[in-house]
Amino acid sequence: MPSRDNAELSPSAPPAARWVELSVWLPPGDAELVSEVLGQIAPGGALVEPAIDLSNERDFSYELLDTPGEVRAYLAAPHSEAARRALRRRLSTLPLSAPLPRLRYREVEEFDWASEWRRFYHVQRLGRRIVIRPSWEAYEPQPGEVVIALDPGAAFGTGQHESTRLSAAALERGVRPGADVLDVGTGSGILAIVAARLGAGAVRALDVDVDVIAVARKNAVGAGVAGQLVVAQGSVGAAWPWPHSQARSADVTVANISASTVVELMPALAETLRPGGLLM
Repeated sequence: MPSRDNAELSPSAPPAARWVELSVWLPPGDAELVSEVLGQIAPGGALVEPAIDLSNERDFSYELLDTPGEVRAYLAAPHSEAARRALRRRLSTLPLSAPLPRLRYREVEEFDWASEWRRFYHVQRLGRRIVIRPSWEAYEPQPGEVVIALDPGAAFGTGQHESTRLSAAALERGVRPGADVLDVGTGSGILAIVAARLGAGAVRALDVDVDVIAVARKNAVGAGVAGQLVVAQGSVGAAWPWPHSQARSADVTVANISASTVVELMPALAETLRPGGLLM
């Protein structure tokens, strides 16, 4: 038979999509023990955010620190005082390295994070003529504008990041009618689509993340350039996905990816260029 404490800890259906966020700061070993218990009672499991030291030498690398990190879990509201006392009693029985700190609670609303970001994404101009239109917004083109409908989804490439804006402006200056363009690290496909709409003859787009390939292909269809644009999983060098050689295969190659990756791939990126080609 379940104990009284276990009965009090059992999650119930969330009324009116409200939740109680529980958070506590703990040393690494204690965080793992507590997160295991919270994961049993929180419908979505528990999250551990360890303390890290970000590296300035290489993009996206970090070192885990032996200092307290945050453990979070979301419990169905209302989470009563009795349930909170029962949870503290249960956590206090764990073989922790130090006394259990204060458990912090706060009520939170449930958001549709997959669409919430759309409130901050609107029509924007890249370069002199390129206009990026979110697929859910209307826009009346002005004479000479190149308007591209885009739904980036979970992929990088909304046009808001400065590196994307600079790359688009560079393509506007560098792409000639009929040029062969290669986009390495395409993400949402935004730069490959820009190249196609600027008059490139054929555009190939690569990304190592298989999940964004479908996003880029969908955006190519929405922008009306699916016939000019081929998207594949891979990269330059050993991960080149096509049977023909990458050597001298592009008039313009653009790589809007992390600086360290650009440095690492530079010889292979340069190899893709024809004489007089442009690397962005």
